[in-house]
Amino acid sequence: MTGFYTIGGTLHYDSPAYVEREADKQLRSVLTAGEFAYVLTSRQMGKSSLMVRTTQELKKQGIKVVVLDFTAVGQNVSPEQWYDGLLLGVGRKLELEDELEDYWMDNQRISPVQRWFGAIREVALAKLDQPIVIFCDEIDAVKSLPFRTDEFFAAIRECYNRRIHDSAFSRLNFCLLGVATPAQLISDPNATPFNVGNRVPLSDFTFSEAQPLARGLTPPGDEKTDSKALLERILYWTHGHPYLTQKLCRGTAESIASNENSEQPPKERVDAICEETFLTPRAREQDDNLLFVRDMILRNARDLGSLLERFSQIQLGDKIMDDEADDIGNHLILSGIVRIDDHCLVVRNRIYNEVFNQDWVTKVKPVAEVEMPDGTRIRIKHAATIGRTESNDIALPNPRVSRRHAVIQSQSSNELWLVDLGSRNGIFINGKRVTQPSLLRDRDLISIGPFQLTFIQPNAPRLDGGSQTTMDRTVID
Repeated sequence: MTGFYTIGGTLHYDSPAYVEREADKQLRSVLTAGEFAYVLTSRQMGKSSLMVRTTQELKKQGIKVVVLDFTAVGQNVSPEQWYDGLLLGVGRKLELEDELEDYWMDNQRISPVQRWFGAIREVALAKLDQPIVIFCDEIDAVKSLPFRTDEFFAAIRECYNRRIHDSAFSRLNFCLLGVATPAQLISDPNATPFNVGNRVPLSDFTFSEAQPLARGLTPPGDEKTDSKALLERILYWTHGHPYLTQKLCRGTAESIASNENSEQPPKERVDAICEETFLTPRAREQDDNLLFVRDMILRNARDLGSLLERFSQIQLGDKIMDDEADDIGNHLILSGIVRIDDHCLVVRNRIYNEVFNQDWVTKVKPVAEVEMPDGTRIRIKHAATIGRTESNDIALPNPRVSRRHAVIQSQSSNELWLVDLGSRNGIFINGKRVTQPSLLRDRDLISIGPFQLTFIQPNAPRLDGGSQTTMDRTVID
């Protein structure tokens, strides 16, 4: 029965391991009613499987369904190529390739986004009488494109608004799926955020919903093993996270099929398999989901220090309320490391709590960060050299910067000092020249030549008036 489970991939629409959740009913209801929908959540939560299942149900109702995988269009493309690639996907699904391509070629005087939606209106809606639902899967891929796609999502919103004046648009529907927030879909701060449609939350499996998974835990005819007790212990660790649950179920089924530790009670059996599957040092470095969560935290966070500080507070039991306008909270949710429970953020499950524990937070958390003029941040653990050449931790290529201009170095676990290394043009903190090692405070402005850097260390309180603390001895070893 080990082939019963699917790990890390899209389940077939009639897979016996598919777990129907409240999201299935809600998404079908919303799309059948002609309303826009979006499923925006962390990876490996079952978005694609939900989409596949929903498309089958919609087709049974005579609705035309188009699935666009935004990763399949490519990244090194122009706006023209990107929109044309998406339109090609629509044409194939609706069997209108030639007609849509003719419209595209005949209207080159207008912008790509106008042509794309014009083709949908003047060709697809004009030639088909049925409702059309377009699933936009993996929409977070747009963040890697060399151009902004704000206008695409703004145009989707316009399709919704135009229903009042053009009834044909009432037959056109969209469902967006990906790892993003609605606010991220239109990044221009001067534009109206994407705010149409119904959010369909994709929650973890409940014990009741997950019952179909119990059938695959034991071989046929095995009446000795308590499969429900096994499933209950599996959910104790995973809290019903789809990927983690499927993988721990498969490991348990393999153990039972091989008669390993056959006399072991369900609790001890599952605990041992969970340890081997997720909690060993090797497993932590190899499991796809654990690596995704870690990378979302360490590589994709703009303010790693604040993010880890917030996660640490959540892990220690502080009451942190969910706030849709809070970028740090949204990033933690999208990484999958936390979930919302009674309007508060809590650690997602016991596996994450063990893997991403306080020791891990301490190990990866930077002491401070330096924000560059372009907004990027350089993390500092213990020390960072500043100079003109690339050999420095912070490279500032300009003739007014010395090859080895200055250094930021820790004097204690929570103190970072700025030292001028005998540079020709000097270094300034908040407009005052540094003549001896100076203690840096949160949001201090460091000026070197034409560059202005911002020192960021939230747990280092700023002195009143921006005054500096100095010491007489050097901090250089």
